[in-house]
Amino acid sequence: MFTGWRLSVLGLVIVGTTAIVAPLFKLMEFGKTIPLFILFALFIGCMELLEWNKRRNRRR
Repeated sequence: MFTGWRLSVLGLVIVGTTAIVAPLFKLMEFGKTIPLFILFALFIGCMELLEWNKRRNRRR
């Protein structure tokens, strides 16, 4: 099972692939999929940062 950063990378790969493939099948425009992918990547980055801070504070 994927946990931690591996799950984040897997999620980014899946959402990135969808952001590229969806416009090819006329499901959504590129102008909408790319900002959504960027927003998802920022969200995942923030979640990883929060998790890193939580682990760092437990050691103290």
